[in-house]
Amino acid sequence: MAPAPDAAAKAARRLSDAEFSEARELYELGTSGLADLADTYGISRQALSRRFKDAGAVKGSRAHELAAAAKKAAAGGPSAAGVAAIERFADRRPGWIEETRLQGYGALKMVQQLAQKLVADNMRKSTPPPPMSTIDDDLKAVQRLGKILADNLDARMRLLDADNYTAEEDLPSLRIEDVTDDEILEVFKNNGLMPEGATLEDMENDRRELEAVLEGDL
Repeated sequence: MAPAPDAAAKAARRLSDAEFSEARELYELGTSGLADLADTYGISRQALSRRFKDAGAVKGSRAHELAAAAKKAAAGGPSAAGVAAIERFADRRPGWIEETRLQGYGALKMVQQLAQKLVADNMRKSTPPPPMSTIDDDLKAVQRLGKILADNLDARMRLLDADNYTAEEDLPSLRIEDVTDDEILEVFKNNGLMPEGATLEDMENDRRELEAVLEGDL
């Protein structure tokens, strides 16, 4: 039985260096566990656990920094470690915001392509094509994947307080880039929506057939 799209996406996903650095810090400070971080970043627990192990990250190994910061704050000011953490966050925040936007756009674009592929395949099954209700379960699975990705994107942007980040002169130029056809094809192959030997031409033919169906040409 093929894995659900959300499980397949998690299994195929790999954190960027910036994401891993952020996740590792939360893990070592003890503020987030493996399961929470896996859900937040849309990655499998096994893959995240392996990467933590390879990097020598230990849960709660830096919890003393938070305790020291809390103790210092109670005495009237942040500790050196607390100040350093605040400065690190400030330095990385612009890049994290931009990266989150780009990754979110790409992830939601992937969900759109998955849904289009399901519809196109259903339309080709017979003449006349079977009712859309026959792929309800598959479309609901894709919808759930889209909600998970959208919720994770929203949570990360809220954690970064992106809406209230006003130092725009310090932000790098934001350029929204669409995922490439090669990347889309690779996702389809990984999720079993196209055969391993499929080419860009095969994918383009599927797209044209879908457009023709939606326009009423078939």
